[in-house]
Amino acid sequence: MTCPFFFCTLNYCMATIIKSNSVNGRPLKLSKTLSLRDFYHKRQKILILRSCGGLGDILMHRMIFEDLKNTVPDAEIHFACPWMYHDVVKDHPFIDKVIDSETVDITEYIITYNTSTACGRYELALAPYSGEHRSDIWANHCGVTLKNHNMHIKLTEKEKKNGKKLIEENRDRNGPSVAFCPISAWRGKNLLRHQILGVTNHLHKQGCYVFGLHNDPIMTFVENDIPFIHDVKSRTWMSVIDQADYIISVDTAGFHCAGGMGKPLLGIFTWADGEVYGKYYDCLISQRHRNLDPNWTCGPCYDWSNCPKVQRNIVKPCLTELSPELIIEQVEKMFKRWPR
Repeated sequence: MTCPFFFCTLNYCMATIIKSNSVNGRPLKLSKTLSLRDFYHKRQKILILRSCGGLGDILMHRMIFEDLKNTVPDAEIHFACPWMYHDVVKDHPFIDKVIDSETVDITEYIITYNTSTACGRYELALAPYSGEHRSDIWANHCGVTLKNHNMHIKLTEKEKKNGKKLIEENRDRNGPSVAFCPISAWRGKNLLRHQILGVTNHLHKQGCYVFGLHNDPIMTFVENDIPFIHDVKSRTWMSVIDQADYIISVDTAGFHCAGGMGKPLLGIFTWADGEVYGKYYDCLISQRHRNLDPNWTCGPCYDWSNCPKVQRNIVKPCLTELSPELIIEQVEKMFKRWPR
């Protein structure tokens, strides 16, 4: 007797597949007959496509691949993302191939999951109560429920030594090293000058060596002769975070990298929900949050473009009303949780 699954599979193989999609704004309308030979070569490849950044989102993507692989152990998991992020994911043990999202040929795959806009749609639709972590949103988009949320960051000993060397070369005092990341790609997440100096001065009084960490110079650090590390390659940046004793970061890639590494970590948040973004990290959060203060009804709201309290492009209350003292309270809790 011929197995019914054979006919099912054969019918699927010989059917006409029509895909309408877009990659980087390029419309794709493909119509082709999938031959049995094509199906044989493509049947075990799965493409996860992320056509944009930022770096924090790429790092959070690292959480989904272990369970994807566990769901289909014999499949090849390919991850397409912008080429500038390839070094950030190339060491992942459950990614079989990293591809440039600009040049990937999606016709080489039967199954493609485009995660580029899934989180934005979810968070805007459910704001201000967007309770799912981004890794879970992406995994659910692929039909998988995550059991693990491991980033599996694997730095070499040489990379770690380079990170330690860079930290020590910039050292201006003794004490535990604190990587301070006060700047994000989003203006509404950046700490203000008095907040940066308030936290830095407190850390100095506590006997810590503080250095700034960002891709560009941080002017508050430059103007006050505070060491900073910038303009380094992504693997070096990851190694610096790995070798620092503590990480204090706004909602940016430094927060997610440190969280994925399990570093002593304090996250500082404004309009995005730190309790959600940090739910899988062993970390502390400093934020004006409705769950912590019944008198604070502002957020987090996820409304990054149009704050209901101020005009567009003006600094938002969720940042201006986060005093240095409130951040320092969490700094002290960080030191108690992870003694110096």
